[in-house]
Amino acid sequence: MGMRRRKWIIWLSALIVGIAAVRLLAAPAMNAYARWLIVEEPFERTDVALVLGGGEGERLAAAIQLFRNERAGGIVILGPDAPFLKVYSGEDSLTQGEAKRRIAVKKGVPDSLVTLVLGAQSTYEEALTARDASLGSRWSSIAVVTSPFHTRRARATFRKVFAEQDVEVKIYHLPIERSSQDPDHWWHRESDTMAVLTETIKLGFYAYRHGVWPWS
Repeated sequence: MGMRRRKWIIWLSALIVGIAAVRLLAAPAMNAYARWLIVEEPFERTDVALVLGGGEGERLAAAIQLFRNERAGGIVILGPDAPFLKVYSGEDSLTQGEAKRRIAVKKGVPDSLVTLVLGAQSTYEEALTARDASLGSRWSSIAVVTSPFHTRRARATFRKVFAEQDVEVKIYHLPIERSSQDPDHWWHRESDTMAVLTETIKLGFYAYRHGVWPWS
């Protein structure tokens, strides 16, 4: 019995140590993964800032900031073309893109420098739409503006779609201290948890469906 008891004590101690080690290492590893999703790319100026759909306004805010700092010559707003209130009212209403365009103009961006290119329903479709728009423009460089956790997949997607275009693709997001997304202890916040998990799933889907690899 003494030997058996000692074995149980050893196994129990090992289990406790293992749980403690996992707990200590899990948080840094999870933080590191969330930070890996975030791409930072320095650039001085691009011809236009492409605002991807979604983001609850902070993507547009980031693009307006680029324009005000003379780091973007104009703003192109991408996204779906469906009115976002029609489902409730049964009447015609603004698209999300048109609402963003009006906000940008109200914030000081000249109307002539804000362009709507709507119809895309996904990041991949937005990249295709932007590529088609670039064919009739003189863009030599673009800043793809999105949310922090979305930057890695967005960069890989746009780089693949624009691979044969003579257009330099950069990625930009609102600084973390001003963003609603925070990579530190993201699993403690529902919105960040959903964003990280969604990106994880979509990274796999984009690799399988579109051949878009996150390290591109």
